[in-house]
Amino acid sequence: MADDGKWVAAMDGGGTKTAAALANQHGEVTILPRGAGCNPQDGPGWDGVLREVLTSALAVPGGLAAAVLGLPGHGEVPAHDAAALALLHDLLRLPFEAMNDVFLAHLGAFGGDSGVLILSGTGSMAVARGPQGQARVGGWGNAFGDEGSAFAIGREALLVASRILDGRLPRGEGFAEALSARLGEHAQGAFAPLTWLMAQPGSARAAIAGLAREVDALAEEGFVEARIILNEAADDLVWQARTAARQAGLSEPFRWSHAGSAFRSRTLLTGVGEELGPPEEPRLSALGGGLRRAAELAGWSPDADWAAQVDGQLRALA
Repeated sequence: MADDGKWVAAMDGGGTKTAAALANQHGEVTILPRGAGCNPQDGPGWDGVLREVLTSALAVPGGLAAAVLGLPGHGEVPAHDAAALALLHDLLRLPFEAMNDVFLAHLGAFGGDSGVLILSGTGSMAVARGPQGQARVGGWGNAFGDEGSAFAIGREALLVASRILDGRLPRGEGFAEALSARLGEHAQGAFAPLTWLMAQPGSARAAIAGLAREVDALAEEGFVEARIILNEAADDLVWQARTAARQAGLSEPFRWSHAGSAFRSRTLLTGVGEELGPPEEPRLSALGGGLRRAAELAGWSPDADWAAQVDGQLRALA
């Protein structure tokens, strides 16, 4: 490998957090400080996050040889893409590739081979690669899309709880009260979900997406409403996956894998698996796939052992 002493960088941006890492030709890894979300569709501040992460990467002793960046919302809004690429060209005077963050996750999961990657994080999307090329389904944002996402799960939980609290739905076994208790001290009174939301200091979208963890915990405790919410989310993700697979020319059963925080839910993962069959574990994480691609851009010709060593360190340091 060339460029002894240099590093390659990969960034995995999202709606609520931005992760980045470096690797050298010996397979040694450095994790950079995690930033906030960097999606331009969420409003101002995204460019500051992106600039801070890249400036930190560029400061590494020995310098950077190449970079691969997964950007949330990339390829969707031309004005946002232009602004992001202008910033990247201003900062990075080296070979780099920018792609949608879900395409980065697909690259890690399948190493460029065919299959369907289902993302359920703050947003949701399915990306497929097959004999008819690449296809993506979903990812329309929380205003009228992102079905099956952590945001959708959190929003549905608030919707159900509010309807129970004002009498439109039966109280059942106490789902609304149990959810309100998990919202903390700001969730008070007859309008607990609303008082909680109004007290959030940052992005409402991120806060609502964070409730997916609480919904999963309530499902594990046996609350029927929580299990229904997660099962409906699983159905929405399966719909996206099957549509993307069909457009990419894949027939069932097709290979599929997953990414995103919502898939930490056993209920959600089981629901998708009951329809599509067992998932494949990703070959590499999103950052691992990005670092391997960055090493290729740098001319290092990384082999499978290098990629496995890098990804193993990434997972250990996560």
